[in-house]
Amino acid sequence: MKVQGFLRLFWTTLVFGTLFGFLMNLLANPGYLVSQSWEAIVTALSYSSTWTGISMMGFFAYLIIHRVGLDLFRGPRLWNRVQVLLIAFAIFDAVYLRMLAFGNDHMWRYIGEMLVLLIVAWVVAASKAKQTNMSAFIPTLFLMTVITLIEWIPALQTTDEIPLLWPALATLVFANAYQVLMLHRFQQTGQVTEPASSEVAKKKTKKQMPSKSS
Repeated sequence: MKVQGFLRLFWTTLVFGTLFGFLMNLLANPGYLVSQSWEAIVTALSYSSTWTGISMMGFFAYLIIHRVGLDLFRGPRLWNRVQVLLIAFAIFDAVYLRMLAFGNDHMWRYIGEMLVLLIVAWVVAASKAKQTNMSAFIPTLFLMTVITLIEWIPALQTTDEIPLLWPALATLVFANAYQVLMLHRFQQTGQVTEPASSEVAKKKTKKQMPSKSS
């Protein structure tokens, strides 16, 4: 990716992720608006921007992990199978560990959260595969589940309160989805016109070449 595309992805993710997280915080915690305090608004913005930053770090870390996985397992075939196993383990682990930490009272809520996350991840992965190719489906699904859950760990270790957990998860899901869906578009910035112009130049030179006399 060129520097220009990287910077555009960085800043747009930071802005859109922060705004979306801020909106989720207001919906989950109406007290931010009820208090009518600048401190409350700044707190909500800083909270959402922090989770957006964590999402960005996790996304670029996965780009490195994905490349290492392809080299380690000698191609996408075996690496994709490993990722599917890790997805299943991460979903089960997220439910099981939360039950150990906070009890079995909210077991169905934990399962429901993972099902919603898996459905959203599946939709994003299908969209990514449709925009690019089917080889992007499993990596995108892995990013949207395993990496998102890893990024969500700081909140899971702190509390089990919905007004704190769900806005963080929603921000992470939105930021990760935006980054993975926009990555190939920013990669193609400035790379489409050059091959086309060279082909046009070749056609012009062929037309200008004089024909051989008999």
